[in-house]
Amino acid sequence: MEQTSLREFLLDKSISQNDKAQVLQWVRYSEGILGGKIRLQQGAEELNSYLEKRTFMVGGGLTPADLVIASSLHDFLKGLQITPELQWTLANLLRWYQHIISTHHKSPDHILEIFQRPVFL
Repeated sequence: MEQTSLREFLLDKSISQNDKAQVLQWVRYSEGILGGKIRLQQGAEELNSYLEKRTFMVGGGLTPADLVIASSLHDFLKGLQITPELQWTLANLLRWYQHIISTHHKSPDHILEIFQRPVFL
């Protein structure tokens, strides 16, 4: 089930505490990317490795983690010249990114706007 906000996701009792904690970790990671604490190239390489055997960031479906990470990498990935070498180096990340963007049907800027709002539980 796809939640429309981080708040909905965190309040959903059918989602495990472990999945919620992982999503919050990825939200913080995206803040590091956007805030410049994590170099984009470094983040892309780490995510590529993490996504090697995963379709989604957390669990078996689309979560706020996927949306916020995809949005935080959008400008970086959009600006890349996809060479055969880069396609090989970041194959998992590029596959995942295309899947998330095509699954969600909203612009990455719209997604970031949603997740930059304060969360009040």
